[in-house]
Parts: sequence; structure tokens; C-alpha cells
Amino acid sequence: MHLSMNLWKSKSYIFIILFWSLISSSFVQAQSFDQNFKEWKAKQQMYDQKLSIQHASHSSVPKSSVMTDSSGQVHLNQANIDELQKLKGIGEKKAQAIIEYRQKNGGFKNIDEFKSVKGIGPAIFEKNKARLTL
Repeated sequence: MHLSMNLWKSKSYIFIILFWSLISSSFVQAQSFDQNFKEWKAKQQMYDQKLSIQHASHSSVPKSSVMTDSSGQVHLNQANIDELQKLKGIGEKKAQAIIEYRQKNGGFKNIDEFKSVKGIGPAIFEKNKARLTL
């Protein structure tokens, strides 16, 4: 009985050692994983910050408008709906009509053709004539 008790103690001792080595190796692996994760996260945050700085620098620069040039001229063959609405007497529907006319007819050939757009009469043309260009 005494021999079997010593054997049992030695087996339990071996079991404890194996169990401890398993736990300690798992702990080391967990620390390694944590360190790798922290390094990845730091790199990701630096990359994200770089992107936000680039985005901020692009967004702080005023976007060049196709609609107007430095003299405030409106380019009828290039302006979008929002840009066309900045003309006097031009709302969303008239701006859409200008774009549809432009697409249907292959662009404006001259400024006077602006009056051919549905909803654009002589009064609107006269109000905007000085700002219109192709």
C-alpha cells in the first residue's frame, strides 16, 4: 500500500507539473498575442490618423467649381444641377431641364440657345446673360 501511495503521489506530482507547464505556456502565448495585437492596433491607429489628415487636407481645400470660373461665368455645357440653380430664376426643375436639353442636343452651341430650354424665357436670359458662357 505504501508503494502505491508513493506512486500515486508521484503521478499526481507529474500531473501537476504537466498542468502547470500547460497553463504557463498558454499564458506566454496569450501575452505574445496581446503584444502582437497592441502592435497591430498602434499601426492601424497611425494609418487611420494618416488617412484622416489626408482627408482633412483635401476637404479644407475649396473644390474647384465647374460652374464658375474666376470671373463668375457659368459654363452651360458643364455645370451640374446645384451649380445651375445659382443662376437667377433657376430652380431645380429648370436646372434639370437645362441638363436634359444639353444631353438631348449635344450641348449648347451658343448662349442664345439657352432661351430654347423649356421654362427659360427672355427675362431669365437677360438676368443671367452676362454670366453665361460655354
